[in-house]
Amino acid sequence: MRNPHNEPLSSDIVGKAAAGRPSKEGTLPERKCVLTGRHDTRDDLLRLAISPDGDVLPDVMARAPGRGAWIGVNRQALEIALANGKLKGALARAFKGATLSIPADLADRIETALRRLLTDRLGIELRAGNLLLGT
Repeated sequence: MRNPHNEPLSSDIVGKAAAGRPSKEGTLPERKCVLTGRHDTRDDLLRLAISPDGDVLPDVMARAPGRGAWIGVNRQALEIALANGKLKGALARAFKGATLSIPADLADRIETALRRLLTDRLGIELRAGNLLLGT
């Protein structure tokens, strides 16, 4: 049986509990960034989804149907990866060879989607009475 990447091998089994599944409490699902290979939680990564037309679009709520790819880089690293073709290759692997159209303004679209998510959340909290405005 293979060990998961985040569970180190250990020869020290003295004093350990009986063999069984470890507790799942407190663990969150991990995703892998297609650009850096870093593993992180869904909250720290951004999902890119493919539209029926083949366009790669940001999915900030991570609810779009179908296959998705996760990225966890800043805007500058994303623009560099987009310019040198690394993003296109990583997404081609993640989307299993589907025909892709990566927009040149992907970083701007991500920023717009994140800004819209933030303002929507602030509006919800304001209407719920959890946010105070004023001087």
